[in-house]
Amino acid sequence: MLVAYTNGNKRFVLNTTLPHTTLKQLRKTQQFYCPQCKQRLQLKVGQVKIPHFAHIANSDCEERFSEGESNAHLEGKEHLFTFFQTLNVQVQLEPYLPTIQQRPDLLVFYNNKLIAIEFQCSFLSFERLTERNRGYSSATITPIWIPVTPSKIQTNGIFKLSISKQLQQFILSTNQQQYIMTYSPNLRQFIYLSNLMYLNGNTFIAKVQAIPISKQNFPFYIPKKLSNEEFTNYLMLYNSFKHNYLKSRVLISRQGVNDLFLRSVYELRLDLQNFPIVLGVPIKGSEVVSGFTIEWQTALFYFLLVNQLNVRSLNDGMIHYFLKWAHLNETNDAFRVVKDYCDLLKKLSIQHVRQTVGKQELDNHLYSQFLAIKR
Repeated sequence: MLVAYTNGNKRFVLNTTLPHTTLKQLRKTQQFYCPQCKQRLQLKVGQVKIPHFAHIANSDCEERFSEGESNAHLEGKEHLFTFFQTLNVQVQLEPYLPTIQQRPDLLVFYNNKLIAIEFQCSFLSFERLTERNRGYSSATITPIWIPVTPSKIQTNGIFKLSISKQLQQFILSTNQQQYIMTYSPNLRQFIYLSNLMYLNGNTFIAKVQAIPISKQNFPFYIPKKLSNEEFTNYLMLYNSFKHNYLKSRVLISRQGVNDLFLRSVYELRLDLQNFPIVLGVPIKGSEVVSGFTIEWQTALFYFLLVNQLNVRSLNDGMIHYFLKWAHLNETNDAFRVVKDYCDLLKKLSIQHVRQTVGKQELDNHLYSQFLAIKR
């Protein structure tokens, strides 16, 4: 932690840029106390971590908010605190909020609103995240979570990358796209993973963009939509992934004769060397449906065959029935994604799997759908 109280019950914010000799002298002449439990703290001045306060061993502090925090967390908090001060935005570092018994890394007062800034470097379960957000909501505080930038993330470009379930918890949504805003204390940069396009598992395509903290704004910068050229690069990565997925998928049957995808391919008499381009297309938000798009989209046409239907007959009730029939997630979000795919097929006048469509026409519709305002 970077904040303590002195003997005179005055709030003390540690200036870690002071020379170590000065801080060591301060440690000899001043006593510091925890803002929450009021017990003695020690001022640690070492070579590994930046100077910080820590509880004395065996402290019975009910909630050791900042105990054992990494150097990245300490530095990130300090950088963000200085960032808000530079912008002349009213900010507090590590304020204890007794009504909800929480201590955000920063508390910002902006446009008559309280905003908690949490720089997250350690594992945080979904349950704990929900609990923290519920606490902030009860105090009319808006939380903004900024995860630390994962190691080995390439910057500035369009990439296929793995985004852990932990990091996916911090996806931010506008009405046009999803993105993750991370911060790297080492680089002193905000690293954005924007315009997320889901592939499979934890794999996404994303535009990675770095913004130095000196160039950041508040409210924080929101990434722009993809240009047509950038979306073309997305589709190249997507189709390459689809090609490799299809090759490996037909060689490895997950459920033998009960494999719905392979059964669908067989019953539809599909040529693996010339697979219909309307199967396995990116649909915004498709991570809420089980598996890669080529699986459930192929199963949808098999469903039509089994029930002697065409695309035009896919109303809301039939879509719900399909989700149940294919053992997919039967949620409202999954329904919406499948419905968006059906709407795309109808716009392309596709009624049966063997109907053809021009690649450019399909790509244009996919681009429009990817940029469409979220309902």
